[in-house]
Amino acid sequence: MTTPQHQPSGRDIKTLGGLFLIVGTMDMVIIAWYPDYALKIFGTSLSGTAGYLVKLQSPIVHFLIGYGFLFLRPWAWGLSLAYAGFGIASECLNQYVLGFSVIRSSFILTTLAFIGYLVWRRAVFDGPPLLSDKRLSPFRKSC
Repeated sequence: MTTPQHQPSGRDIKTLGGLFLIVGTMDMVIIAWYPDYALKIFGTSLSGTAGYLVKLQSPIVHFLIGYGFLFLRPWAWGLSLAYAGFGIASECLNQYVLGFSVIRSSFILTTLAFIGYLVWRRAVFDGPPLLSDKRLSPFRKSC
């Protein structure tokens, strides 16, 4: 029998999940307030309807990661690492095309630190589901 101190509770990851939900909400507010802002991705930006749709990827992914972190879903770990890699690659190319920016460099460094933290906390996502309700775990086989 494992003691409670050996089972990861994941409070830190759940807190990050709540923060991701807040960030997703703020993304939606910013998109609504500034619909003409052209998000720079991979050294370029789109305007009009295409640009608006490109901007929507940010809140959608933040909401997905937030939900996954709140319920410690294993797919959220992979999604967050993939999205972090996407962000770092995009910002590196933005640095190359648009010139050096302290803000972009800070984003790259903090995202690398975030990746390191997620790799260190990987075990939290591998544990048994914290909710035993089968309706909330559709991919679990029923007995």
